[in-house]
Amino acid sequence: MRRSSSISLLAVGVWIAAACDGGSAVRGSGAGAAGMGTTGLAGASATGGAGDRAGAAGGSGAAGDGATGTAGGGPGAAGATDAGATDAGATGTADGTGAGGSGTAAAVGGKGPTGMSEGCGSALPAGETPGKYVHHSIVVTGVDPAVKPATSGASWTNRDYYLDLPTGYDPSIAYALMFGGGGCGGALVTNGNGAFAVLPGNNTKAIQIGLSYVWPQGGGACFYDGGANTPDLPYFDAILKEVEAKFCVDKGKVFVGGYSSGAWEAYTLGFARGGVIRGISTAAGGLRLDRPPGSNIPMAALLLTGGDDTTNPATGPTGSDAAMNLILQINGCKGADMVPWETPCAGCACNRFTGCPAAYPVVRCRPPNQMHTDGGGAFKTAIWATWSTLIAP
Repeated sequence: MRRSSSISLLAVGVWIAAACDGGSAVRGSGAGAAGMGTTGLAGASATGGAGDRAGAAGGSGAAGDGATGTAGGGPGAAGATDAGATDAGATGTADGTGAGGSGTAAAVGGKGPTGMSEGCGSALPAGETPGKYVHHSIVVTGVDPAVKPATSGASWTNRDYYLDLPTGYDPSIAYALMFGGGGCGGALVTNGNGAFAVLPGNNTKAIQIGLSYVWPQGGGACFYDGGANTPDLPYFDAILKEVEAKFCVDKGKVFVGGYSSGAWEAYTLGFARGGVIRGISTAAGGLRLDRPPGSNIPMAALLLTGGDDTTNPATGPTGSDAAMNLILQINGCKGADMVPWETPCAGCACNRFTGCPAAYPVVRCRPPNQMHTDGGGAFKTAIWATWSTLIAP
């Protein structure tokens, strides 16, 4: 028998200046865009305050035909608050152009890029060795020159990452792509350590990317994911573009995970690149109040924080509970009822929210008597078990 429980959602609709700076919101603009597809959750968007909920707006009008949009929904009701400002309505049930308000309807139902990447069919580049992490250097463009300079001669534009191709890599097969980052001060990614690797070396299932922070940086090596102009967002964009151009990637299965500093990174990237990032898996970490403008497109989320973690506490305006609550809002989840997570994860103490769309599950894990933990092998195994079977949006 499955048991049902509920938790109290933290209020995240208030800007609070804390150790991590307050976040930025995006003012809605323009008329509601046309819905795409035949059925879905987009449609015309409602009155847009800061932080519009892209792809989840729309009223309750009759179903549009998706092609001409002759009967799209009207303005939606105000949705849940996101960082203190009103999102677009989140109850639309029909596609079509409609007569939206001042918000913007973006990707339908949170859909982003799908299909095979440009690198599919290309020969394996020289120097690549499937089955092990291979070091790559990359030049990152688009870094805000106002970002605090990296210390000790390090650079925000000349960065590194580590690529692990599956054993038996076949350029005709589109593989899931999983980014991972470790905690502050970790070792370089040479064998999966520090990469929050979900699959072991010599895997045959997915392409894994080990993210690398600038070393050293200020008081220690960490990802620099805070701030609306974080250099780690163009860093992610540059890697994704390069890897998709050279290798065969399923563009609808891009995931980001991480532990501690890597988890903060995963949250920041997930909020900023919803629709591109299909889901995040985090161990510890939390919500940057000062972060890049959010895409507000749904994402699947597997979120673990040790029950006794005092390094990155779950509570508070920057805690992982606040990050979870924002994801629940963006995903359009209803209520706070939970059931034990159906995916085996020994000792993880995971529960799944029952009111979330099946394509965008939210799972919260709070292993008791655990401090600052990455969840161990059980959590990583469970992550892949979910990502590998996640249904299409």
